[in-house]
Amino acid sequence: MIFIGGTARSLVLHFAKHLADICHNRSKPVAQHFNPASHAIVDIRVKGLSQVQWDSFHHKHMDLHIIQRLGTISPGGLNEKG
Repeated sequence: MIFIGGTARSLVLHFAKHLADICHNRSKPVAQHFNPASHAIVDIRVKGLSQVQWDSFHHKHMDLHIIQRLGTISPGGLNEKG
């Protein structure tokens, strides 16, 4: 499954938060996807798609465009809203 998201933090810090959510079995989409017996934390991968220095409006617009293009809205992906 794919999740598209933006962050003002570095990708390393943002991804570390997702890993912590998985390890602590928090009620977050990424944690809920990776905690069933069919997955392990070693199955997760991260890839930066772009680095943008624009304002938050442009970040949100780019995220929505990629979410729609890749079809990552739940249940086909891990994004909860587009």
